Formats: sequence, structure tokens, C-alpha cells
Amino acid sequence: MKTCSKCGAQVADDAGFCTVCGFNFGAAPQGAPQGAPQGAPQPQYQQPYQQAPVAPSHPLYAPVNPCDKVLGIVAVMCGFIGVIIAYFGGDVNGQRSDYLRFYANEGLVLALFALIGIIPFIGWIWSIFNIVCMIIAIVNACKGLTKPVLFYGTIRIIK
Repeated sequence: MKTCSKCGAQVADDAGFCTVCGFNFGAAPQGAPQGAPQGAPQPQYQQPYQQAPVAPSHPLYAPVNPCDKVLGIVAVMCGFIGVIIAYFGGDVNGQRSDYLRFYANEGLVLALFALIGIIPFIGWIWSIFNIVCMIIAIVNACKGLTKPVLFYGTIRIIK
């Protein structure tokens, strides 16, 4: 005869269940009491504190002087005159910023492609496309990004 570990009743050796409480002998090992912990859960530890990621050091994310932003917008909006103002106006201690050099180039390319607008019909449609690209370039300049607008950014006249 064996003893039920749950209620202490005497049952036959070949019994799979206790006849008094219904305890399943096959579910738990014979020597382990019912109330014994099966295995205490291990404490969960958090990862150590890490610093916030640093912004990448890519020219697209470089901090921009607010005056440079204004000159970049002028370069895109005012055509050839704006390009001259932006290119020479951003000269600080004998060095021109890469940001203004980028927008002087964008403004120059936009102004050159605006000349196609002289052609009737096709040029007028091109002018609408050029205006949309100019608005996108102005928005990027306001955000301080050096993000090229479509194929205009791939054409380099000012290096």
C-alpha cells in the first residue's frame, strides 16, 4: 500500500489516483510533497541604463546656423541673385559652410532649369514641376536638411 501525498490516505500500489481526494500519482514524483515548490522563478533583472543614442555625424543631420537657413531659402527662391547672396553671404572667417554651398548649388540648378519654361506648353508644364521642386527645397532648407530634391541634387555646378 502507498500513501497519498496530498491527503495521507492509504491506496493500492497500482492505483493511478487517490480514492479519497482524486490526486493523480502520475503527475507528481512519489517523494515530492504536494505543497513543495516546483522551482522558484528566477528574478528578472533589467538591462543596465544606457545613454540615449547620439545623432549620426552625417551632413544631413549637422546643426545649422539660423542665418544659414535664411540664406539657403534665399538661394532657392531668388534665382541667380539669391545664389550670389547665399554663396558670398555665408563666408565666415574665410570659409563657406557646406550647407550654403549645397543650397547655392540647388538654387543655381533650379534657376537654370527654370529657363526651360520659356518654351510654350512643354515649358509651362516643366515650370510647374520646377515650382514644386523649389517648394520641396525650401521646406528642406527650413528644416536645416541638406537633402537633394529629385535629380537636382545630383547635378553639381558649385563644388
